[in-house]
Amino acid sequence: MGHESPAAWRFFMVENPRHIDILGARKDGGADLVMVSPDPLDETPEGQTLLLDKVETYLKYIRTPDFRGQCPAATPENTHVVLLVREEPSPFMQELLQKIAAWVADNHARFFVRIEKE
Repeated sequence: MGHESPAAWRFFMVENPRHIDILGARKDGGADLVMVSPDPLDETPEGQTLLLDKVETYLKYIRTPDFRGQCPAATPENTHVVLLVREEPSPFMQELLQKIAAWVADNHARFFVRIEKE
């Protein structure tokens, strides 16, 4: 993403749910697929829908031949969908994130929320 401002990062997270923010190959043959949210998670119905659409994009991608070609040794244990946030999600969003974790597990990957304060 280069030198874009946090406002540009928001574009990738919120307004472009069909974009894979970061894909990194792991040494164990899997992958970390990272969603970046520099702003607090949006609790509105629209914000929740965008987040769910974003997760769906990642889940669809891990089933593609392109992904399998890049990460042929990927397994449910070493394929990680990671949501990178700057602050602890609200209790309301934590409940949604638990549901997302189960959904991701049903789709042969693991879900993590990583908090990285500035």
